[in-house]
Amino acid sequence: MSADFAVILHSENQTLKLNNIMAKIYVNGEAQEVSLPLNVSELIKQNNVLQPEMVSVQVNEEFAEREDWESIVLKEGDKVDFLYFMGGGSL
Repeated sequence: MSADFAVILHSENQTLKLNNIMAKIYVNGEAQEVSLPLNVSELIKQNNVLQPEMVSVQVNEEFAEREDWESIVLKEGDKVDFLYFMGGGSL
């Protein structure tokens, strides 16, 4: 279930209306309630992702380019995975 609400901010010469919509997304397979609008970079910060410079991100099973994280706006039902690739093994 999602709830909509609006926040109106007043300053001297302008009024800014921010629409916030609560939505359910899935992060690494776990449901999360988030406030929209929300982009991938903001989600990384909200989830306290360790070593964000080393993480790869998939949104709905497609890799998201790091330079696009700010412009990828999440929506209800999106599936986001934070992935770390590790080397290793033996011959």
